[in-house]
Amino acid sequence: METSQMINGSWIIAGAMKASGDSTESKAFRLKVKFNNVPLESVILKALEPTKIQWVNGQGRKNYETFVENQLVEIDFKSPARAPQVDPKEAVAAMLATMTPEGQQAYIKELLGEATK
Repeated sequence: METSQMINGSWIIAGAMKASGDSTESKAFRLKVKFNNVPLESVILKALEPTKIQWVNGQGRKNYETFVENQLVEIDFKSPARAPQVDPKEAVAAMLATMTPEGQQAYIKELLGEATK
């Protein structure tokens, strides 16, 4: 794949939004994203950012101690709409694993406080 290839043209993407987080009304929209001499590499790197974040919060932190500096890890690309999102329990467990016991206690207390609001 020639990643230095320049992209020109446009792509239409659709979505929906609410006026605010607690709003019940939403509106659909379409964005026409224009590409004017944008390197293919830039588009691919931006598209893969959520994949990197999901890996770090899942398998990356879970297996942190087994990795060496600058290790190349191969993973399969999965479309975000088709792939399951990070399991919340797995994400919290990974976060807790990086904390001291005192930090874990404080974080759990904070979560319990949020849950009882």
